[in-house]
Amino acid sequence: MKIATIILNVLLLLGLVPAIMGAMTSPMIFDSGQNPNLWRVFITMLALPVVIIICQIISWIAYFRQKYDFAFRVSIIPLVNLILLIIFMFSM
Repeated sequence: MKIATIILNVLLLLGLVPAIMGAMTSPMIFDSGQNPNLWRVFITMLALPVVIIICQIISWIAYFRQKYDFAFRVSIIPLVNLILLIIFMFSM
């Protein structure tokens, strides 16, 4: 579980750059007009970098306290946010 946690955290840190870029360009979603589904996508895109950073901090604290299972579970939370973002994008 230790190696899987480290690999997942490194991948999430690499994914932080595109998540920040997506959050910066997310206001452009409303160029075509407003829709309740657009607000879900907008909020989820803004929340993704914040969720990644918070989960990384909690995960590394748990990892250094040798709670590897908890660290892995916390690292999965941004993936849930990403899956929700994809679902919201395709439901528009």
